[in-house]
Amino acid sequence: MAFRSRLLLQTCLLAMMTGTGLVPAPANAQNAAPVPLFLKQEAQQDAATSSGNDAPSDTGTNGVSGQGGFGSGSTSVDTFPSDPNAVQSLTLQAVDAEAVGTLNPSSGGLGFNMWNGTTRKSAAQLVSNLPATPATHTARDLQERLLLSIAALPQDTPNVSLLEARVAKLINMGALDGAIDLVRATPQGSRGSMLAQAEINALLIAGRINEACGAIKSYSASFEDMFWLKAAAMCAFHDNDPTSAAFSVDLVREMAGENDATFFGLVAAIRSGSAVNPDLLSDLRPIDIALLAIAKQSIPASQLETGNAAAIIGLTNAAATPTDMRLEAARKAEKLGLISADTLADIYRAVNFDPADLENALDDAAEGVQARQYAKLYQAAAQSDVPAARAEILAALFETAQIEGDFLQAARLCAPLIDDIPVNSDFSWFAVTALKTSIAVNNMERAANWLQVAKSSANPGNDISSRLSLLYPVLAISGLEETGAPRPSDTTIDQTAAIQVNEDAINQPRFGLGGAVTMAPAEPNQTVDLQALTDHRSRMTEWQEIQAARADQAAAKRTAELVFNLFDGFGIEVPDGAWDSLLIAPYAEERMTVSSAVTHQLIAAASNKQKAKTVILAIQAQQVATLQNADPKALTDTVAALNMAELHAEARQLATELLLISDQ
Repeated sequence: MAFRSRLLLQTCLLAMMTGTGLVPAPANAQNAAPVPLFLKQEAQQDAATSSGNDAPSDTGTNGVSGQGGFGSGSTSVDTFPSDPNAVQSLTLQAVDAEAVGTLNPSSGGLGFNMWNGTTRKSAAQLVSNLPATPATHTARDLQERLLLSIAALPQDTPNVSLLEARVAKLINMGALDGAIDLVRATPQGSRGSMLAQAEINALLIAGRINEACGAIKSYSASFEDMFWLKAAAMCAFHDNDPTSAAFSVDLVREMAGENDATFFGLVAAIRSGSAVNPDLLSDLRPIDIALLAIAKQSIPASQLETGNAAAIIGLTNAAATPTDMRLEAARKAEKLGLISADTLADIYRAVNFDPADLENALDDAAEGVQARQYAKLYQAAAQSDVPAARAEILAALFETAQIEGDFLQAARLCAPLIDDIPVNSDFSWFAVTALKTSIAVNNMERAANWLQVAKSSANPGNDISSRLSLLYPVLAISGLEETGAPRPSDTTIDQTAAIQVNEDAINQPRFGLGGAVTMAPAEPNQTVDLQALTDHRSRMTEWQEIQAARADQAAAKRTAELVFNLFDGFGIEVPDGAWDSLLIAPYAEERMTVSSAVTHQLIAAASNKQKAKTVILAIQAQQVATLQNADPKALTDTVAALNMAELHAEARQLATELLLISDQ
């Protein structure tokens, strides 16, 4: 009976999606995928060993029978061109089809050996437990790179699919293009139903229903899951084919009953044109979002607070979403990393404002919805072809964003607009804002230019000097200010202003990751710039005085702890007595921190050069970053771990972002 049901399901899917009873061309016609050299060499060696042997096809670990399944024993090797620069590809089944990715080390991948020392089961669990919304954009970018990296995989439990875990997490975090590309980098004959469903789900969340239906058609004869029958019904509704839709829906009902109340409720709404019962829309799946779009009904506003990435992205994409709700959804989605700043800009540009409202954007009362106010100021700035007027509008936008805790988002949104403002003394009043924005988007060259404008324009008649003092820790950590930290000898340094660093001082341990981490030995001629060190001490005194004047001394103390810990980790001097000023009773405090198990494993992974595990646990450790009473030690441990994993640029960028977050 079960066999008859499966056969009926596959036959019906074929008939509905292809219009014929014929089996389509083999899906594995697209089974060539670029692979790294180490995989190519292994496959060639395996092919040479098994030459002439006709191995029987196995059943893949994901339920796909025949050649091309995960773990298949069969081998197919292409002839590789003699030209080393030619594009080379091979079928991956003989090695490990799950080793695929879209990033190699030269394009941002974390390295072919990044899973060294980690079991496959543990790796899959670590990936599955990654946050859907990392607390910082630096961590999010690092997480996406890790999931897309080409890398050799542990072979201890080959039945565990790390590839499925990677794709699922990419979708979970809203990296839809990355998820689709990763699935498509896998030989199609090696894709089980879960991977194929993941591709469809990513397309549906992104609102690409036409493309999703094309993919559903290509998979129609391959799988027997009920998902595919419901997907066929959705496509029939989308194509305005009520006959095929009715056939599919009836088949779903016959084979599985009406247990899926949301699916049948949405079907009824499409057929009748009536509103769907909101009680059915509490936990929306990608197919539900597509059916709502077909029904021309909006996703409930309550979904904005659920953290459901699919629903939040759906709210930003759906034509039926009311404008103000769409704006707030887009604002939240970009802040969580679910959409890009470019997408947010497109949504803001699509709002219709009266030309007079844009001309008077600085004079009129603020819009009732915060995202709508941002959209108005953004459009007004973008439409202004007078640099001074644009800078004035942007300054107002950034001032509001700073108050609302949206400064980093505003920086990502408006960075292209600031690029068109001349970097010169005519804009000295705007220099510190432009400097901070450039740092936030990691444009250090432009930041350095704005810093020079700000410094040269500072005088007793303006507040530039005090604003630079307030920003000093960010300038120091980002590398824009010389702090006198030890560095290799530079022939351009005035040797009268430098001294040889005491070797014992250089080799002093830096404390991080729950214990002492000994820094690398200094070069014999490593030097310290005395003038820079003197300036650093003076600037830190100014910064501490500003912190002492803050009304919220608890927040000032947490900020100082974060700064001092980060300075220590980067070898930047913390002035004498600075820590003493924080030694104030009560000493026991409630802090949001991470599990001691995370800290322990992070220490071990970083010490043993287990890059992937270190990155994953560092991402978990930094999750407290946006909480009001976050433990600074947990955050600095994260940075220290990335440095130990030789991800120095990422460590510095994360440290800079952490300081900018603490300033909001």
